[in-house]
Order: sequence, then structure tokens, then C-alpha cells
Amino acid sequence: MPRLTKEQIDGEILDAAAALFARHGLEQTSVQRIADAVGYSKTGLLHRFPTKEAIAEATIAHTVEHFGAVALAVAGTAPGAERDRRVLTALATLAADRPGLVSFMLTSISRGVLAGERLDVIGEVLFRAFGAALPVPGGTPTPEEVTRAVRITSAVGGLAVASLAFCDAPGTDVRALAGDLVAAALGALGHTTDDTEN
Repeated sequence: MPRLTKEQIDGEILDAAAALFARHGLEQTSVQRIADAVGYSKTGLLHRFPTKEAIAEATIAHTVEHFGAVALAVAGTAPGAERDRRVLTALATLAADRPGLVSFMLTSISRGVLAGERLDVIGEVLFRAFGAALPVPGGTPTPEEVTRAVRITSAVGGLAVASLAFCDAPGTDVRALAGDLVAAALGALGHTTDDTEN
């Protein structure tokens, strides 16, 4: 079995930390809890990340990096059904590979387990992937922007919740459910699967 690279090990640690931060919040997630989740000693984990704050910042950066890669991959596609399908397909794949990041993203757009502004960047990059802007608190969005924001939040939230629910189900492969997850999320965005077929 090939040895994991430093990046792969850090990715696993940050995915586990993301899931714990999403479930318990920053204050209730100890370094020991993260170490236990990834099978490291607390000392070994602190060797990689010197503080819980460093783990939290790295988790945010890691999450933004993954969602930023999705946004970059679809940047050349005009906003609409096809771009939405591509984003949702990438999110379904990410949900299978990194469920902790998807859980963290879901929590960040729903209630914010860390200081709000620190997590706004996750919402901003996610909305950018869909070719939309994250509504600004106190701003005056148009009715169309509000509708789009509600639909994006519903689509992403539904995909995340469903994928996470099935992630822990014995004998279930989230990748095998990707088509159904994407179809349901497209419906939340007001599209049918026919809208994205060429």
C-alpha cells in the first residue's frame, strides 16, 4: 500500500476537523477530539498544526480551496442550467470524497460555527461557482437575486444533507447516488435534467 503524502495526510486531518467543527462548533472541538478522529496523538497533531486556531484557519482555507477549484472549473461556462449541473456534480463528488468539508460548508451557510466573517468567504466562493453573488447583510438585493440565493442555498443544502445522510448508511456508496443527488438539486434550482442535456 503506497504511503500517503503530506498533503493527503493534512487533507484527511482537515476533513475530520471540518466535520467536527460543523457538528460541535469551534469551542467544543478540542485538539484531542480531532486527534482521536484521525488516529493521531495530540502531540503528533500539534506537530502538524501548532494550535486549534491553526487547525481552524487551515480548515477554512482547505474548504475554500476545494470550492474555489469548482468555481474555477466552471468559470468559462455561462450561468444557467449547464453550469449549475457542473457545479452540483462537482459538489456530489466532493461529498463522496470529503464529507467533512461538505458538512462544514453546510454549517457555514446555515448558522456559522465560527466567527461569521471568517466563514463568509466559503459562501462567497460557493455562490461564485454558480455565477451569483452572496447576498450582503444590509444590502438591497433584487427580487431575482433573492430567489436565486434561496434556490442555491436549497439546492446545495439538500445535496449536502442527503449525501451526508447516506454517507454513514452501511453499504451505501454516495458516488452511486450522485445522479439522483444532482437531479434533486437541479430541481431546487428550477431546472430539469432536460435543461442540461445537449
